[in-house]
Amino acid sequence: MANVSKKNRGQCDDLCAYPKKISVIIPAYNEESFLADALAALERQTFPRGDFEVIVVDNASADRTYDIAYLYGADIVLREPRKGTNRARQTGLEHSQGEIVAFLDADCVPEQWWLERIHRRLHRKYNRCAAIAGSYMFNWDAGETFFIGQLLYQWIVLPPFSSIMGYIFKRGGILYGGNFATFRKHFEQVQGIDTSFTFFGDDASIARRLGALGPVEFDPTLYVASSARRFTRDGIFKTNWEYTKNYFKVMMK
Repeated sequence: MANVSKKNRGQCDDLCAYPKKISVIIPAYNEESFLADALAALERQTFPRGDFEVIVVDNASADRTYDIAYLYGADIVLREPRKGTNRARQTGLEHSQGEIVAFLDADCVPEQWWLERIHRRLHRKYNRCAAIAGSYMFNWDAGETFFIGQLLYQWIVLPPFSSIMGYIFKRGGILYGGNFATFRKHFEQVQGIDTSFTFFGDDASIARRLGALGPVEFDPTLYVASSARRFTRDGIFKTNWEYTKNYFKVMMK
């Protein structure tokens, strides 16, 4: 069981099914260098701070992730010793109280309108999509070839591909695990998140599971700034191949 540290956590009563409108869940493994920026961005949201909670799940970190999470504004800080991104997400989900659950990676920085846009669009598309997913804007220089490539890929390729996967193949669509949101009731309907995935294929498994309820709407305007550290460390082509290979492996299983 995860250890829990709580600050000002509201209590649900008979008149209120959800004490918070949104729960933001952040899985974090050794993220002391990035987490503070993500939490600071959540404090700047145009969405009222009292209407959402921030939950950080320290996934067996060996650094100061836990302390930083608490010091920089997280409402709930959990320790999940069982490693795995989906395990951490599920742990956060089990301790959340929002009508909507939104997932953010610890090295991602959302724009100030991020939560407001999520809330508005999910309610506008109530019962017409299983989730809304946004894009990543990796921190390459604007003039680099890869920066241009990511714009073309995420604005032109992914939206129609996600629609095809969701509406035709009934597999949900494209979903980045560090930038998506859905109604809590949807996770309840599909028995939560598949925790057998530790990393590659984790977000595809969420999309496919939610795909039983409807398509995932991929919205490139719902972007977050993200670190390109994995591409820098492992290489652009190798990393993209791993993501692509595991996506189709999960979707076609």
